[in-house]
Amino acid sequence: MQIGTEFQCEIEKTVFGGDGLTRCDGEVVFLPRTLPGERLIGRITAKKKNYSRGTVVRFGETSPRRIEPGCPYFGRCPGCCYRHAEYGLEAELKSAQLADLQAGAGIEPAPGVVAPFAAPLPAEGYRDKIVLHVHKSGGRTELGYVMADNTTVTDIERCPLAHPEINAELARLRADKSFLHSLHEGMDVTFRRTDRDGVRFWRNRPAANLTWLRETVPFGELSVPCGSFFQVNPAGCAVLVAEFEAVLERLSPHRVIDLYSGAGLFAAAAAHRGIGNILAVESDEAAAAACRYNLRRYGVAEPEVVAGDAADAFGRSPESDPAGTLLVVDPPRTGLSPQAMRNLVESPLRFLVYISCNPSTWVRDALRLQKGGFELNHLRGVNMFPRTGHFELFSFWAREPEARHG
Repeated sequence: MQIGTEFQCEIEKTVFGGDGLTRCDGEVVFLPRTLPGERLIGRITAKKKNYSRGTVVRFGETSPRRIEPGCPYFGRCPGCCYRHAEYGLEAELKSAQLADLQAGAGIEPAPGVVAPFAAPLPAEGYRDKIVLHVHKSGGRTELGYVMADNTTVTDIERCPLAHPEINAELARLRADKSFLHSLHEGMDVTFRRTDRDGVRFWRNRPAANLTWLRETVPFGELSVPCGSFFQVNPAGCAVLVAEFEAVLERLSPHRVIDLYSGAGLFAAAAAHRGIGNILAVESDEAAAAACRYNLRRYGVAEPEVVAGDAADAFGRSPESDPAGTLLVVDPPRTGLSPQAMRNLVESPLRFLVYISCNPSTWVRDALRLQKGGFELNHLRGVNMFPRTGHFELFSFWAREPEARHG
């Protein structure tokens, strides 16, 4: 089909990322903001090598689980892709997507392992951090998200996903003409909120001397530099910590290695449970400093925290007790680097917690882990980012000593 061609179809399923998938004359077509079972007339808007993209001209039959989006920016803002679906349906669709990703890659869990999603998290008001962009147009200052064309910035008066306190601060600032005049073309404005600090904001980068934030976690508080990464969804963060603590309870490791540690969420969780032999590695020097501080706060007198590349950690201290060591990795969306994966597979380590915010790169790395002798023992989906196309994965892997591969 050519661009502009109209066609009739029924949506087969919703794929990872939120688009509906249909087939027309043997051709795969993706249509955003559609749901399984819906019948419609679509129009081709883009042609790719193996698929096409389309838009809805009009619906013939809609899903009984379709709802009003409740956001004036839906359809233009690329952040949310499920606001037209019942929240319960969103969780079902994401669970099915995880199963499809596993099956398509041939990832085989250990016998009896299932991959349920965690209990539903709040669908709105959950984000403790948002980043808005500035565009000057005709004497007006537009402060909002970059739209689906990756160019246009649309004024955002409030974001339903942001914590109510962030939306209140945004409304206050938007009413302040002096604040709007202080913004320049291309500038970013970041809002972060914690229980202890309330809402803070800064233009572009936070000042180097800005006091660290105090983030609430299930076992207490963590100090986090304003410009460093931390989970944006406190309820989702609590699920990850609970899953990690369950692994600690199961293994009772003597040593924990936390790669991509950030300010030390999982390292500190281990320290809180009395584990003192901890190595944490984080490339962000400010976050590494905070990790060192947090570990001391939770009882580790001389924390071993390295500000560097996670791939280099494997050569720092040869593991004399692989059976008593737990490795936890929480990499960026790109997943483990090739060198980090190679070093991991070639190491004697036997137990691994892999937390991922990108199921696509997790699938890629999961295949490498299986080839390296690791077996998937536990997998849990966490809807860390409700109403968006993203979700988090918590996985636990183990291998027998003889299963190492070079």
